[in-house]
Amino acid sequence: MTSAEGCRVLVVEDEFLVALQIEDDLLAAGYVVVGPFTSLSASIAASRTERFEMATLDLNLRGEFVYPLIDELLERKIPVLLLTGYTAADLPERFRSLPRLAKPFDGTQLVEKVQSLLRAGEMHGVAPSRSTGR
Repeated sequence: MTSAEGCRVLVVEDEFLVALQIEDDLLAAGYVVVGPFTSLSASIAASRTERFEMATLDLNLRGEFVYPLIDELLERKIPVLLLTGYTAADLPERFRSLPRLAKPFDGTQLVEKVQSLLRAGEMHGVAPSRSTGR
């Protein structure tokens, strides 16, 4: 199992209580939380300056979809977990196969999904040093 110790997770979520719960769950599991960020512009800016190994993204930030951020992170080979109430069919085709956790979810599901994505990234040679800000 991937060690969470020191692993940094970018959190993008505009609902205060949901963001707080994500942060608490990740911190309790030993992850370092980068964020949470509540707007697309702040999220993109942070993704370019902060160091992190993966990202959890709310799909819709007060009416603004995070598609440009998803494209940028995927281009940089950073694992992305979508946290959303939208179904795969609601997403643009290019994002339908991305890992997704349907809201509402619990902390155990979140941590298991994060661990799984980080393990998959390691198996595919995506080292944390390759997935840092520009």
